[in-house]
Amino acid sequence: MDQPDATYPDRRWIMPLAATIMVGFGVILYGFSVYATDQAAGADFSKTVLSLAYGGSVFVGGLLALPVGRYADKHGVRAIVGAGAILGALGLAAFSMSHESWQVVAAWWLLIGPAQAMIYYEPAYVAIGQWSSTRDRARTLATITLVGGLAGIAFIPLAARLVTLLGWRPAVLALAVLLFTVGGATSVFALPRHRDNRDGAETKPGAGISIPGLFRDRRFVLYTLALTLVLMATQGIIAHRVARFEEVGFSLATVAMWAAIASALSLPGRWIAPMLADRFGATRVQASIALIVAASVTLMVDGTAWWQMIGHFFLFGLAFGALLPLRAMVMGDWFSGPSYGRVMGTQWTAVVLIAATGPVLVGVLRDVTGGYRASTVILTTLYVAAAAAIFLSGRESAESTRS
Repeated sequence: MDQPDATYPDRRWIMPLAATIMVGFGVILYGFSVYATDQAAGADFSKTVLSLAYGGSVFVGGLLALPVGRYADKHGVRAIVGAGAILGALGLAAFSMSHESWQVVAAWWLLIGPAQAMIYYEPAYVAIGQWSSTRDRARTLATITLVGGLAGIAFIPLAARLVTLLGWRPAVLALAVLLFTVGGATSVFALPRHRDNRDGAETKPGAGISIPGLFRDRRFVLYTLALTLVLMATQGIIAHRVARFEEVGFSLATVAMWAAIASALSLPGRWIAPMLADRFGATRVQASIALIVAASVTLMVDGTAWWQMIGHFFLFGLAFGALLPLRAMVMGDWFSGPSYGRVMGTQWTAVVLIAATGPVLVGVLRDVTGGYRASTVILTTLYVAAAAAIFLSGRESAESTRS
């Protein structure tokens, strides 16, 4: 049996951090799908205002990925998680008290957007690099992403129930208090203090590479391009797939039920994929998963038969939960060390600022062509191209290592 590595803190920080991520995604990302309904804030504000508020918050979170990563490299993620919980709670509280459109936008852009950069997966990836030994990283990543994956399953019905019982404003305020409590307690009581990587941590060659140097690294460029294609396609699918299946005749209740089932189906993959990546190579496993997701999207091209709708959600659910989290293993293998947070932040900023256009592009194409068929073909192509780029980036890494 492996003995614990004394140079790393024990594993008691993992579950509290995972719980904070779950609550963060639950009250912001999945909560928004409830807040925007006609039973909640959708009754007081237009869908345009709410979409602008949420979309802007994602953009702001992407902009802050790099400075948050730099701070994490120098000081650890303890203060980041605490600040994110405070900002997120304040933002949700401000949203719950908003009566003007500009107040809604300000709450999401100025408070909730920065919070997303601090309490989603990005700081956790840095924490894994700082606080987990190489042999424990796959299991730690699997644990955190598995717990984080419970957010949709838990918080969509919770938020809906609170809105029904309390009204949307008290419901959002209650969820703000939950985020503050869980995130604050995690930051104060559970997270270790930053451990300097110079005390024996594994550091890969080139860990101190400059930002211009990153974009001269072919494996980094290829892999970042792949992630951009994946996130762009994913944003487009998640934003429009309910409407796609509604368009061809399925009821909203039926499609929503299968979307929830897909969320549950993602849980095993979140645990298994990091273990497979540890054994067979992260880029190979991630490229294979991207192809499975591509296959699920091909079922949306026609999408009129029951087996196509069910097949899409089944395949997408099994594969998607593991697709993006494997980025932490790929990048950890290549760039772990004292600049890891800066590298991850640089990459995620580049990815998000481009990929955020996915839903808009799909929507425009749908309006121009009168349906979703053309856009689903393009989304499938993006996943296939991403799989090829992921695979080639892995080969580039191997070749450069040999040379």
